[in-house]
Amino acid sequence: MISCSEDDGFEETNGDVSKRYITKITTYGESEQNISTVSYDSNGKVISATDGESAKYFTYDQNGNLNKISGGGSNLLTDEVLGTIHDAYEIGDVLQNDNNGNPTVIELYEYDYWGDRITHTAHLTYDDKPFTFYYTLDAAGIIKVLNDTRLNFNHNPAASPEIIMAKLLLPVNNPTGALIKDEDNQEVGSINVNYTYGEDKYPTSASVVVIDDAGYVKNYNVTYEYKN
Repeated sequence: MISCSEDDGFEETNGDVSKRYITKITTYGESEQNISTVSYDSNGKVISATDGESAKYFTYDQNGNLNKISGGGSNLLTDEVLGTIHDAYEIGDVLQNDNNGNPTVIELYEYDYWGDRITHTAHLTYDDKPFTFYYTLDAAGIIKVLNDTRLNFNHNPAASPEIIMAKLLLPVNNPTGALIKDEDNQEVGSINVNYTYGEDKYPTSASVVVIDDAGYVKNYNVTYEYKN
């Protein structure tokens, strides 16, 4: 039996939405294609998640609580906006949240040729739909870890740096874009996602446009598949 805590505000914000669990994400564009998959055991818990090149494995204790995440891959189950930011920058503090608790301003770091740290900020926007990966994260035991107020990050085996960062960044709605700004508040990059939703308020596909700090534009598309 998989259940989630209401401490993060997801149910309060989104109401009685369907619980959908990702099984496959296909990303394609610019003559490239990548397939990510999520596998579940007979109890509905996530046992592995692949990103097309490497895999993460999830193990649980005798009570069904997340015990360990092992394997490779840079990101946990996440969306196009936060995933793109995570790949390009070191993520610092969450500076602002909206009324639903979604992080809207995040401090970012990168380093120049001489090793000096450069600070940027990401300004995020959301739609009114439930975060696509919420119940998939719940099925991996991650939501319980994030909502456990007694969690000791120094001793809990599940509290990897990725888990700690996920706790700060977990949204309740779907991110639709981000503007990246430099220390002078000038735009240096952007991410825009246009979702197509099904009747259950979960996306079936998305088109993504990413502009990096060199002005390079990347366009790609994503399709989502869920457990029946």
